[in-house]
Amino acid sequence: MTDIDRWRHLSPVPSYMFQFHPHPTQCVSYVCPRHSLALRGDADSPAHARRSLEYTADGRRNCMPSVIVVGGGVAGLTAAHELVERGFEVHVFDTRTTWGGKARSQPVAGTGTDGRRDLPGEHGFRFYPRFYRHVIDMMQRTPAVPGVATPTVDSHLRATTESAIALIDEDTWYRFSRRRLDKPYDVLEALELFFQKLDIDQADSSLHSLKILQFLSSSEARRFGQYEQLSWWDFAQGDLYSPKFQRQLRAVPRTMVAMDPKRGSARTIGAISMQLILDFAQSGVNNDRTMGGPTSQMWLDPWVAHLRGLGVQFHAGTRCTGFDVASGRISGIRFANSEFRAADHYVLAVPLEAAHALITPELAALDPALARLRAANVEELVSWMVGIQFFLYEDVPLVRGHTFYPDSPWALTSISQPQFWRELGLFRRQFGDGQVGGLLSIDISDWNTPGTFVPKRAKDCTPEEIKTEVWGQLKAALNGRDAEEQVLTDELLHSFHLDSDLDYAKGLPPLNSSGLLVHPPGSWEVRPEAASAIPNLCLAGDFVRTHTDLASMEGACEAGRRAANAILDRTHSQAGRAAIWPLEEPAWLEPWKRLDTALYQRGRPHLFELLGLHTALQAADVLRRYAAVTGITDVDDWLDQFRVTGMVDTLLARLGVR
Repeated sequence: MTDIDRWRHLSPVPSYMFQFHPHPTQCVSYVCPRHSLALRGDADSPAHARRSLEYTADGRRNCMPSVIVVGGGVAGLTAAHELVERGFEVHVFDTRTTWGGKARSQPVAGTGTDGRRDLPGEHGFRFYPRFYRHVIDMMQRTPAVPGVATPTVDSHLRATTESAIALIDEDTWYRFSRRRLDKPYDVLEALELFFQKLDIDQADSSLHSLKILQFLSSSEARRFGQYEQLSWWDFAQGDLYSPKFQRQLRAVPRTMVAMDPKRGSARTIGAISMQLILDFAQSGVNNDRTMGGPTSQMWLDPWVAHLRGLGVQFHAGTRCTGFDVASGRISGIRFANSEFRAADHYVLAVPLEAAHALITPELAALDPALARLRAANVEELVSWMVGIQFFLYEDVPLVRGHTFYPDSPWALTSISQPQFWRELGLFRRQFGDGQVGGLLSIDISDWNTPGTFVPKRAKDCTPEEIKTEVWGQLKAALNGRDAEEQVLTDELLHSFHLDSDLDYAKGLPPLNSSGLLVHPPGSWEVRPEAASAIPNLCLAGDFVRTHTDLASMEGACEAGRRAANAILDRTHSQAGRAAIWPLEEPAWLEPWKRLDTALYQRGRPHLFELLGLHTALQAADVLRRYAAVTGITDVDDWLDQFRVTGMVDTLLARLGVR
């Protein structure tokens, strides 16, 4: 008996109701819409041809569309989660044998003894800022223990209440506790205190604060139309700063989001920098958070188990080699093991480089956005941000949060993790051979600048040389001159782990399968939407256009939701759509953004540039006085366009600008 015979035999619906249409969107609820894999000869196994059948309200069975997701990282898992919850049959394929993509943990094989887990390596430490909403929502919908409703995975998040900056050319390092900023212009006060503590020249800090305030008060139209075409360095007028501050300006975005201000667009770096600055202007647990244990153990493994329970089918260690096209649609997908699979819809949820390699001329011919991406030089779009972990005999907590090393040649960021993993028990009792008591996880964000202790680029170093250079940079920044100020010593170091996504099999430089998009000026035009022009292909990954607009778990999660929503739209599903949230900025900025919209529509520069302002104090004073005179902050929404237009006309007239 075939699967189709079984469906007809078991279903309360008469056999003539099962019709197999060539296009799944043409069917009604009780008619099986699919050209079965078994019918088409696309699968050897009857189990693979089996479909997810659900009973409708009147007792009849409904055949749900099938989806193949290529890529088991955060984007792919998100798309699978959203779709399976809405009744779709979902298969997820990944080249790796573990799930989670760049977010996954990388246990150091063979290091665990006597029932302990292997030492926890990783691509790079995980952090969850305040503006992460999509990822946190997904955690809140994932049981920490499969089959048990509560607690959910988000309960494993731990707040980081402070941060630190360690400078190599100073004797010590600086802690920064979080504080709430209650008044609109307090952001300038916070920046001033921050720069003073770092002994930054007042002229430098004032100009940079001005540019931050300018970006915050710029409209979306200007950000996309003007700032997208500039680098952050050019927007911030980087050449006007002192050499010391220029180092800071270049380092901070690299340590947080692997972006070089000279390479990344002002729109993208500006938007994310504003979110991070505003994070430090808040208090409470909804700021920067980290995970209370290895990422796979605390989040990804429970997530995959939950998805399995919902019906998602996982296929590990299976590399996609290409898509087949027929009649303007994807007709199937090929894998390296010579397997061929077909489904109603497909989600390509792989890193940018992998997606680029899979975009064939046939696919590009069907979608101009894919053609633009295929024609792009991927090397110009990506950069490296790679993790290394130092396992220590004794724990060195440092600071209750992240430590930044702005003047380190390789743009390092670190966090001491065991202090956040207390719920698991004593570190040495849970991991390794019992000797390791501490763990420093470091992100290396600059792979093209020569090191200090090993005078070569990180890309040109062996793993041992990378360990030597990073360890040396950490000691130079954290250790003081006196014996009692030696935070890190060589005697503390047990071993290290370098991101396994670096492949040294062919020598130096290594191959990196986990590059990060760095959003160069104008790159928004190259990036595709989640819904491709091919009617049964969607894209998910942090290179897809999103509100988040950042190579991150949050960007990937939002992209996965957008792909799921596109499939829901294409199948005319009555299910609710996956939630999508834009980035939020303080409400007090809205009147100034509306004012800037009016200026931009007239082809005028930003208010600060129009007035020739050069310092943040001038800018803040203008905003205060202009608000008091015009009442712009009190403009009612329904009168907004008329009032703001009149204000702009009056302003331009007073300045003698036509």
